[in-house]
Amino acid sequence: MSYIEAGSTVTVVSDSGVEAEALVVSSSAKKIRINMQGVPLNFLIDSKGNWIAKFSGLNFSILKNDN
Repeated sequence: MSYIEAGSTVTVVSDSGVEAEALVVSSSAKKIRINMQGVPLNFLIDSKGNWIAKFSGLNFSILKNDN
């Protein structure tokens, strides 16, 4: 996935398949901080190049960049 700028909107999907819009608060080459409906999530890049986060026993990934 290409670089995601702070202030852009992304779609986040949970491991159960639920999708939600989220706002990128900050981003770097190794971490993206996202506000998803008031919940802060820190996404880290895995060895396959996917952005993943864990919160309350759920796994989340960035599905696509909407902007």
